[in-house]
Amino acid sequence: MNRMVAALLVSAGAVAALGACGTTTTGTPVTVVREIVPPSTTTAVVAPPTTSVVVVEPPVTVTRAPSLTSCQRLFAEGFSYVYAYNSWVNAGRPLSWDADRDGYPCEQSYGNRN
Repeated sequence: MNRMVAALLVSAGAVAALGACGTTTTGTPVTVVREIVPPSTTTAVVAPPTTSVVVVEPPVTVTRAPSLTSCQRLFAEGFSYVYAYNSWVNAGRPLSWDADRDGYPCEQSYGNRN
């Protein structure tokens, strides 16, 4: 660290106290030496921001399975044709269960019954 030394010349008629010796001198030029220390400086190092990798999955298309009719559901769950027929009767013989309107429901799932 560099230190600067400055000299200050006190003009005649000034009073100077030197070295705490308790005597003052008037009318004599006095040289006062004082050390000037420059302010310390600090260097800050700023690191660049860290980078991160973000992985984005491609979009997935979800398609619903086609809904099953009542007859298809009964057949898929293992119920007999007699059970499906009784269910049709108990449901009020809906026309949607008998595609060909011949009085025998669920023929597309269980096969032709007439």
